[in-house]
Amino acid sequence: MPIDPSREIKTTTVFKVLDAQSGRIEEVKQDKPQRLTEDMLPFPRDRRGHITVDHENVDLTEAELSTYNFPDALRQGLQVDLFTSYNETPVTYPSWARVINSDKQQEEYLFDSAIGLPPIVLEGQPYQEVSTDFDSGLIIRNFKRGMIIPVTEEMQKFDQVNKVRELPELLGRAMRRGEEQDAMNVISTAGNFTRTTADNDEGNNTAATTFSATGLITAFNTVRTMFDRRTHIYLNAMPNTLIIGPKLWWAANQLINGSVGNRQGGNTTNEVYGTSTINSFFNSVQTIIVSPEFSSSYAWCLMESGRAVTFQRVENITMLTAGKEAAVESYMTRDVIKYRVRNWYGVGMRDDRFAFLSTSSTAPLVA
Repeated sequence: MPIDPSREIKTTTVFKVLDAQSGRIEEVKQDKPQRLTEDMLPFPRDRRGHITVDHENVDLTEAELSTYNFPDALRQGLQVDLFTSYNETPVTYPSWARVINSDKQQEEYLFDSAIGLPPIVLEGQPYQEVSTDFDSGLIIRNFKRGMIIPVTEEMQKFDQVNKVRELPELLGRAMRRGEEQDAMNVISTAGNFTRTTADNDEGNNTAATTFSATGLITAFNTVRTMFDRRTHIYLNAMPNTLIIGPKLWWAANQLINGSVGNRQGGNTTNEVYGTSTINSFFNSVQTIIVSPEFSSSYAWCLMESGRAVTFQRVENITMLTAGKEAAVESYMTRDVIKYRVRNWYGVGMRDDRFAFLSTSSTAPLVA
């Protein structure tokens, strides 16, 4: 039904709440509304919400999807799927590695406690100069990781099971799992653990130690007594994270999460730590991480989170389309659109004095 222009439009009364508890309100004065006309609304909708096309002022070729903007339009949908899959894929490394931003090709770090303790300065006496050892540090390089996705016209036209939309989901998970695997490779490689009795009071910080109460004590003492080799200052390392493979979960759960220790042997057998049945290893670490990326056997790693491994991010994951000319050329000659997915980061052992690695392949002991 056509609208009568002469029909009066009534003003809606609006109240503003001044104090909800006391119930004080204030009436807001409004001007009489004006009727909207077609020329007051932006293209392409009229006042009833209908899509319109201004044939006189709009070039129809720009309103249609062309070979120039089609790759970008497709990329927008694929990029959403890529980021969603990437963010939904669970990883553990942010809980035990230090994650920082990096804007250089590589980052250089100095070891903790390398300058020693501050000496006493007597009244009127000069401050002593402290020698520094800038050579005793570590370098972690950043690398780009990525791949190219070709999307053919047949994949778009005849895809009945949404395989094209599954590609970015698989890529997102692959990129995220790649970060996790790279971080796990750092702490599962025995060559990254180089400490001996020159760095602590116990011994090497890597061995084929079978997981047990005795093995855990050895690992704890190795990390807790780490000191700087030059200054002999203890680092006060506090191991709080245990990383294991799935095979070791049951033994670690029993040893660390069990609050009561069962008596071994007869009733008259002397206990190793006294007569109490309380498990002295209960909650000895705050976090237990079970990961197949770490080990498929009985290896385990005890560390202080955030001190041993550093993950440096240069850029977040991105999906890029080839340049418009290249995209059009590829689409016009072979009906193929190419997208590049890239991730840019570095991960390495920041300081292995805060970790102990066991490369054991032996099932854990009960005693």
